[in-house]
Amino acid sequence: MSDSQDITALASDLEARLDSKLGLRRGALPVRMRKAGRRLPRWVHRDAQVIGAALDLSAHPKLRRRVDQARVRAAHRRIADHIDQIDPKEQRTRFVLGVLAGLALNMLAMTGLLLAFLYWMKLI
Repeated sequence: MSDSQDITALASDLEARLDSKLGLRRGALPVRMRKAGRRLPRWVHRDAQVIGAALDLSAHPKLRRRVDQARVRAAHRRIADHIDQIDPKEQRTRFVLGVLAGLALNMLAMTGLLLAFLYWMKLI
């Protein structure tokens, strides 16, 4: 397998992992990383930029030799390891619990304000 096909295979592997773990189905790797946004750490975005730059260079026959294969493989390995650790079910659970905690806090604050208002108006 040539270097450009190898880099393309690494990028498509990451795209499949982003699809399965984060639900990012559209676009190439740089587009999916932009859509992932803050759900992934900054170092993952930097490693994805390394792979994206390698994809751009590998498309050109003379610039293909400038691609650092070891760096691209290391970036792929780090990103893949991080994405594999993501648990979509846990993320959904944390999101729902965060929303419910916010609602509970708002209800507690409103109840406190209502009781303070009723006490101030000498109704209790």
